[in-house]
Amino acid sequence: MFTNTLSTQFMARLAIASVITVAGLTAMISNASAATYAYVDAAGDVKSVVAADWKTAIAVAPNIHMHSGVMLLTTAADYTVVGDSVTGY
Repeated sequence: MFTNTLSTQFMARLAIASVITVAGLTAMISNASAATYAYVDAAGDVKSVVAADWKTAIAVAPNIHMHSGVMLLTTAADYTVVGDSVTGY
């Protein structure tokens, strides 16, 4: 009887550890597929947002200007636009 209790406890702990491991790996994979995008906010400032794809970037970009799109930032030169201002927008 005592052995079954230890075996049951071990299996329960193993199951919990497996769930935690899978959840952690899923979070790492989803973050690994995220990219950084630039957009223009309502004040005309170029900001950045991290998202899984361009559609999500547009949807979650805070205070995005109604005519702004997003630009995928892939090189160091791309990142230099963040912080700029756009006039006449």
